[in-house]
Amino acid sequence: MSKIALATLGCKINQYETQVLREYFIQAGFEEVSFREKADLYIVNTCSVTQRADQKSEELIRKAKKNGDLAYLIVTGCYAEAEGNRLKKKFPYIDLIVGNEEKSNIISSATPIQRFNGHTRAFVKIEDGCNQFCAYCRIPYVRGDVVRSRPPDEILIEIENLAQNGFKEIVLAGVNLGLYGRDLNPQIGLTDLLKKAEYLKEKIRIRLSSLEPHLLSPELIDLMAESPWICPHFHLPLQSGDEEILERMERKYTPHQYKELVRKIRGKIPSMAITSDVMVGFPGERESHFNNTYQFLQDLGFSRLHIFRFSPRTGTKAYSMQSRVDEKTKKRRSKLLRDLAKNLSRDFISQFLGKTLRVLVEDKRDPETGLLTGYTDNYIRVLLEGEEELRNKLVRVRLTKVKDGLAMGKVAV
Repeated sequence: MSKIALATLGCKINQYETQVLREYFIQAGFEEVSFREKADLYIVNTCSVTQRADQKSEELIRKAKKNGDLAYLIVTGCYAEAEGNRLKKKFPYIDLIVGNEEKSNIISSATPIQRFNGHTRAFVKIEDGCNQFCAYCRIPYVRGDVVRSRPPDEILIEIENLAQNGFKEIVLAGVNLGLYGRDLNPQIGLTDLLKKAEYLKEKIRIRLSSLEPHLLSPELIDLMAESPWICPHFHLPLQSGDEEILERMERKYTPHQYKELVRKIRGKIPSMAITSDVMVGFPGERESHFNNTYQFLQDLGFSRLHIFRFSPRTGTKAYSMQSRVDEKTKKRRSKLLRDLAKNLSRDFISQFLGKTLRVLVEDKRDPETGLLTGYTDNYIRVLLEGEEELRNKLVRVRLTKVKDGLAMGKVAV
């Protein structure tokens, strides 16, 4: 039997698409082995959101060659889409470079996924493509600027498959989730899809992946306020808390609009976790701009932040922008925001000490403590004592203590 090894970088969409490829090749008779082992076929699903992602993609390509010198090597994903010719010249031993468009041809011919290897939560891709064209982002160029939504019935079948195979949490993912359904006939939205999935509420909980703030509808907020099976967690990318920088980034909202949106959400769902992405060092970002962002983050009290430094991407408007911020300054600003993020996370978790929340216990224990670990509905990571039978179950846990950005808890009797 031929052996296959797969490696994935990047977003939930990439991870979903790797799972589709995995099941496709297993059905074709391949046996999956670890990427560290010798295989007959290696597939590297790359990311290109930052220069570091490019570097990691190249590291995996080299590792595949080292692990299986005579194996067939396929490289796909966003880095392959953006820099296919460059990759072929740099790594002539790559046998096949498959861009995202060609990858989607393979994926569309596969059946709905049944499992999600290595994960307690399963991701389901519902949409592809983005037509927003933020100045720093190459996603519309590597994923396409035409929105492509999956039909609701197809999505529901896939969720049912995963639920039947024991998955208790399904994460709905898209390149731009808020655009879901605009291309369908009849046109629907994310709220409509969630209402169609309500018959599954006794089997699973639903979590939404990243949503652009200006595409978040009042109807969706209202539905989540009355639907406890939809996790009270929004990931709303901010990028900057300064109005001038947001305008240079060509984002579609102001800090005031973002703040008002958060106020409305928390007014209806007090337990809501709001996580976000923040970029430092965008061209032209002065100290005053950064200070505005710092203060904005402090005022809004996010539960978790992903901080990253601006990385120039070829083909984007920001690539040729002047007034670049030096790396030393970007590193300093990143550290300040990471320190702030730790404090904000601690403050958020502290609100729930003494309260009992539902936790999906993961399959693997925490490697440092040996304790069970999992996430609450509102995305607080919890460590708790317990036996093996709690794994992959939704368990009521009372939070007792904050420790290093997570909570300690005890199973509620």
